Amino acid sequence: MRLVTLGAIFAVGLSAAVHAQDSTVKSQTNIKADDARVTSMTGCLRQEVGTTGVYTLDGAITATGKDIQTNSKVRTDVDKDKTTVKGTTATKGDKGVATAGSTSAFLLVPGNNVDLASHVGEQVQVSAIMVNAGHGDADVTIKDKTKVENEHAPDAKSDSKTKVELPRSRAGQYTVMSITPTGSRCTQ
Repeated sequence: MRLVTLGAIFAVGLSAAVHAQDSTVKSQTNIKADDARVTSMTGCLRQEVGTTGVYTLDGAITATGKDIQTNSKVRTDVDKDKTTVKGTTATKGDKGVATAGSTSAFLLVPGNNVDLASHVGEQVQVSAIMVNAGHGDADVTIKDKTKVENEHAPDAKSDSKTKVELPRSRAGQYTVMSITPTGSRCTQ
């Protein structure tokens, strides 16, 4: 009986170790907008107190223009007693941005199928759109390519292309089209 019990405990421990997988997620997002400005920003995501669906990003603009490309890589290491997540993001746009380390607060609202609530309190990179003044709607095209590399399982890939007509937003408000956590919590 003791041998059966020890064997069962060993089998449970072995199955838990098999399910603990390290993974790397690589993604590339291209966003093009007509009659709008596409902006990539990094910083700390917060939810406005007393509001539903309104968020702020305390951070900096990293790229802007009618066309931006963001490449992200998030590595998750799962060990027996801890999980470590590390992320890197690089963004380039067709217009130069010189922030010189300055930070600002940006008013954000989620676009279709973008979940900002689950990232409140995290350092994130967002790609957002602001429709140009004097224009009605903006035509936006989003292309996503994602590859998930699992250590002990088959890799997975997905490609998508989405076309959206985005209405003009309030002055100073950005509609978020994509969000990538960097793996860090906000310091404040």
